[in-house]
Amino acid sequence: MKLSTRLLPLPLLALPAAAALPAGLTAQLQADAVVHLEFQQVRTLAALSRPLKASGSLVVARDRGVIWALQKPIVITYVLGAHGLLVINPDGTRERRSERDAPVAAQAAKVFQAVAQGDWNALDSWFAASGSGTPQHWEVALQARPQAANLVRRVRLEGGRFIDRIRLDEPGGDRTELDFTGQRADLPLTPEETRLLDQD
Repeated sequence: MKLSTRLLPLPLLALPAAAALPAGLTAQLQADAVVHLEFQQVRTLAALSRPLKASGSLVVARDRGVIWALQKPIVITYVLGAHGLLVINPDGTRERRSERDAPVAAQAAKVFQAVAQGDWNALDSWFAASGSGTPQHWEVALQARPQAANLVRRVRLEGGRFIDRIRLDEPGGDRTELDFTGQRADLPLTPEETRLLDQD
């Protein structure tokens, strides 16, 4: 995420990320160290006539990383932690993978963690950002810079107290929509979640 390049030629987005966002949004999203939530995912592929649907749970730990646990139609977990991307396969085996092997999970996890940290500079190395609304109802658009454009073209986030929706538009016309429910900020990490994020 620390690659750099020239700003895309989009005047509307040619502002520092923090300056382009609703006032108070960063502080609001930084308020919670850990958020647990559920997700519904709809993935529309240009090559398929029907969208692919999936669901699962997500743990976003502001200073540790993200656990992305897919539960339907298959059980597989992606952990973006201190040492990169760890994948827990349906049979329980674990392996480290490149983020290119799971681009949607990896990119969404990075966006989640950067937003939770209020680290718009981390996003700024990959995206040019613009935002509108208030902390109670806001939207943020992230336009991919050239070094990220082979994985994702743009990302749109919507939310209020928490992030409620993410839409990722990918190269080739593919699209992923993620809707989040059941957000809870009152639950600490479990010992197992801590182990996963530390990737012991």
